[in-house]
Amino acid sequence: MSDLLADPAAAWALVLVVVLPVVIIGAAELEERLRQSDSLLTPVVSILRSWTIPFFAGWALTRGLFGLDGATLVVRLLGTGFILSAAAVALAVVRLLVAWLRSWGEAGEDRRGIPQLLLALPRVAVLIVTGWFLIDGVWGVDLSAALTALGVTSLVVSFALQDTLSGLASGALLLTDAPFKPGDWIQFGDLQGQVIDINWRSSRIRDRNGDLHVVPNSQLANDKVINYGEPSGLHRVVVPIQVAYVNPPTLAREMLLEAARSTPGVLEDPPPAVAVVQIDDPMMGYEVHMWIDDFHDAPRVASTFGSLVWYASHRHNVPLPSPAQDLYLYDGVEAGESGVPDRAEIRRRLRISALLDRLDDDALDQLAAAARAERFAENEVILQAGRENPGLHVLWAGSARMSIGPDEGSLLRIADFAPGDVFGLVGRSDTWPQPPSTVAITDCEVVIIDNSTAQSVTSHNPALASALNQVINARRRRIDRVVEAAETRAEQEAPSRESAGSTGSDEP
Repeated sequence: MSDLLADPAAAWALVLVVVLPVVIIGAAELEERLRQSDSLLTPVVSILRSWTIPFFAGWALTRGLFGLDGATLVVRLLGTGFILSAAAVALAVVRLLVAWLRSWGEAGEDRRGIPQLLLALPRVAVLIVTGWFLIDGVWGVDLSAALTALGVTSLVVSFALQDTLSGLASGALLLTDAPFKPGDWIQFGDLQGQVIDINWRSSRIRDRNGDLHVVPNSQLANDKVINYGEPSGLHRVVVPIQVAYVNPPTLAREMLLEAARSTPGVLEDPPPAVAVVQIDDPMMGYEVHMWIDDFHDAPRVASTFGSLVWYASHRHNVPLPSPAQDLYLYDGVEAGESGVPDRAEIRRRLRISALLDRLDDDALDQLAAAARAERFAENEVILQAGRENPGLHVLWAGSARMSIGPDEGSLLRIADFAPGDVFGLVGRSDTWPQPPSTVAITDCEVVIIDNSTAQSVTSHNPALASALNQVINARRRRIDRVVEAAETRAEQEAPSRESAGSTGSDEP
């Protein structure tokens, strides 16, 4: 047997007589099975069985058994057929692989599509290798001279077409790096639009006017490009807007937020936000930040928001700046006094309190003469903890809260105040040595009466003094109960924290 295999002609005969028939029968059976299952590999096996194997058999027969020279025309033709059919099989396999890679790249939202350049490279490589084998291996053509001439020609062509080649190189870089893809909205210089197509030389971008811009890839590769579609479609729309200075900022922010939340397309998470960017009489400047998930909707969202602001400003009684120009004779003293409540107005506001309403006109006049009206914004501190109170406070509008605590993160609520309530009375209690703090829950208007005047009027009105003492004692008792409850809760939680700490320290 070893002597038989040592003879080349006998070995070739064994391959042709035994091995090739088995391979052909097996390929036919495999093709039928793949066809029944609608497999994508059916064309690959069909080319392999119908062309590649027969051409190889003919080439092996002429070269191995008949001993024909490789330069013989028949051998070269059979070799050419074998290499071309093998290249067809390779291209079919590459085609399936490219289709799978393309579908994989487009499957997930977070995946970028694979650049077309990378998908085309395997096919180009197969064609180059096939051509090399055919020209140099089968037909024996010496390619060294052709390569030399090609190099000289390429040098000349590169100088003549350097701009075009630069664009092609930039296109290759864009396709490989993929900073944007068709469908993305980008900003390039003054051009803002949606990418329609990217090829080897240029990119086509359609702006919001529907016009198509053909931009050379060399310009895109050498300049800054903003991609509004990456890393996600989330985009913030910033709309500057001016509101009349007379509007309280809290009320203006509430009006603008209502309009932003009512705008179709604005996301709830992240929520809209309003920032004060300008404080300048007669107008205040705001920026409204709204988040959307599609940059294409940005102009529509800004336009719809602007329309809704007009309606919201009328519902909230927040006047917007008027484009009309009026001429006024300005009196600074009169204007300053007009913005401050007079004594009659302060007296009217004092009567909102059930405690002060029982006073006679003279006592109210005395309190009004020593009182002033102040406005506080939402979450602004009215009375600072630990500081002596400057006087008696009467809440005219809004709501406020009295609290105690070592810091803002652990405040304990004592009382909530509504219009007509008085505060600024409690100094210290037995369990809490510091005066409590009072913070505005909403925008507040407060009438503050000078401390000495309040004490003088109270000393001449026993009924008012008795009522104020009852309020003071009730709030002090409330402070004592809140402090004792907090201390009891802390004592109950201490053993569990110590147990947790000891358990943690025993772990390795």
